[in-house]
Amino acid sequence: MRIKNLSCFFQRKLESILLVMIVLLIFLCFIIQKRLQINNITCIAKDPYLTFDNSKVINDLDMYLESVRAPNGLTRSFTDTSSYVFAQESGKFYISHYGRIGYLEEQAFTYDLSLAVIGYLLLGHSGRAEKILDLLEEDFYLPKNGETGLYNSYSVSSNIPYNELLLGSDGDRIHAGPMLWVAFASLNHMQIEKSTRYLDFVLDMVNWCRNGLTYYRFPDGGRGGISMGFGWGPDWDKIFSTEHNIDYYAVLKMLHAIYQEYPETHTIFEKKNIDKKCLKEEMKCVGRFLREVSFDKENYCFIAGVNPYGIDKTKILDGTTWGIAGVGPEVYASWGIDVDRLIESTEKIFYSRYNMPDGTYVEGMDITDFEGTGKKRSALVWWEGTGQHIIALGEMVRYYYEKGNREKAILYKKKAIKYMNDMYRFSYFFDLKGALPYMVIRPEEDQIVKTMQWEWELPRGRNNKWVKSMSSGMWFLYALKDLHNPMKWEENRGKGKNE
Repeated sequence: MRIKNLSCFFQRKLESILLVMIVLLIFLCFIIQKRLQINNITCIAKDPYLTFDNSKVINDLDMYLESVRAPNGLTRSFTDTSSYVFAQESGKFYISHYGRIGYLEEQAFTYDLSLAVIGYLLLGHSGRAEKILDLLEEDFYLPKNGETGLYNSYSVSSNIPYNELLLGSDGDRIHAGPMLWVAFASLNHMQIEKSTRYLDFVLDMVNWCRNGLTYYRFPDGGRGGISMGFGWGPDWDKIFSTEHNIDYYAVLKMLHAIYQEYPETHTIFEKKNIDKKCLKEEMKCVGRFLREVSFDKENYCFIAGVNPYGIDKTKILDGTTWGIAGVGPEVYASWGIDVDRLIESTEKIFYSRYNMPDGTYVEGMDITDFEGTGKKRSALVWWEGTGQHIIALGEMVRYYYEKGNREKAILYKKKAIKYMNDMYRFSYFFDLKGALPYMVIRPEEDQIVKTMQWEWELPRGRNNKWVKSMSSGMWFLYALKDLHNPMKWEENRGKGKNE
């Protein structure tokens, strides 16, 4: 009798286990199907609204990356630049600077190097990506006027491996934003290559921000965003950039996702005195800064942040583009920001167009509005920012598809495709083969045109050529690679092929 009862007990137990396994299997199939549907809706190659062969453009951008790669592995930020260089110290133009013709072509800006790394990873060139990351990782720990960190720019003619990286044209400036983009590049490596090789490096960069920078203080004493960094120029301890704080929030968010999903990484986090609580607290502080300081409720856009004179109300595109990509539409919505209205106001405030020689025109986003330029230039299509906007639109596609609103998801995808078609038309009309200029303007070789009233001058081309920009080309590549968002952790990304 006991044996019979025991047999019935085990039979019921087995039936319960099988039932649980079936339910789990059904749930897993649902998740996989949902993910495949999302991947399908963000697929670019087969989209009926795309007017070109994206595989050809991807191949051309691969060749562009090869053309700007120096023997030491670094990549040039710009090509076909003017030989005339403006020297701030004298206020004059020179045919050469520091003995070099085309001085700008000697520059590898740290942000651009990070974009190149991500591009290489997406193209399957992991070895080339790691060469750049290894150089930057090594340089990060070298002392620089008593500080560690990465300079904003380096010289592509650095004699590696016999000497250290040479300082670039931005001097001894060490800023959070460019460095955090190295963190993005490292985390993209972790996602695509399935490797924790650079996780220690990323956590050290986060600790550099936590321990080396000052925090914005609210009237109640609460902490806000981080300051910009160090180096020549204004008092960077008193400048709190919206753009850099969005970068910081997004890196923290990616690390939080990794901590949640991979318990085996906890020992690496603990070694750096960073845990889930620490990440959430940093995100809370930075999030408050973005909500209460950076977001302009009246104009429904983001502003530059805080400078030594107070709130800097210059309108900026990055708050929308990188904000939706890195902070996320879900988070913005939880803060009470209407993301649809944000996109609508962004496309109104920063709208720009360029009349093509064939009578057509292309449309895109500018970096700021007319007021933000100091009323010194008309609206220009900023191809880098337009590419960033496409990735933000891609996040809106995923956001609404996951909410079950397929109609709105498709609407945002059509917007993204429209901008991509314009980027393609411009690039191939001028025979740039996938590459793009930073902004759609060709200044004279001795003319200064600035992005914003207090920002950098636009690159000048040689013999009226368009200057090819690494940042514009790479954001176009990310769009072509199924709206790849480099500011978001997504475990399902595939591994690139090794060289």
